Amino acid sequence: MSKTYIQVRAEESDKELASEILEKLGTNLSTVVNMLLKQIIMTKSIPFEVKLNETSYAEDEAVSEIVATLAMENMNLTKEDILLLKEYRNDKSSADKIRKKIISEYTKE
Repeated sequence: MSKTYIQVRAEESDKELASEILEKLGTNLSTVVNMLLKQIIMTKSIPFEVKLNETSYAEDEAVSEIVATLAMENMNLTKEDILLLKEYRNDKSSADKIRKKIISEYTKE
């Protein structure tokens, strides 16, 4: 079978880093590109997951998801806990501030 030339534009630093890694693996970019092409042909697909970011949950959906997940672990949330979640989600409080508040509540004597 005759070979053909493929030209690909990439960031120079990406090419260099990938080449270094592939060299350590005992191969090179050309071989890996050929492997990729063969996999596309064999699987009739892109041989790795390609997806769009999932749509963000609405606030109530996100809270319901967290409440349900924690309930399965017998960790029921109070209304105050849910308010803290909403506060964190809406970026009104830093995670560190909320973490300190929770720790102080659980370390009260």
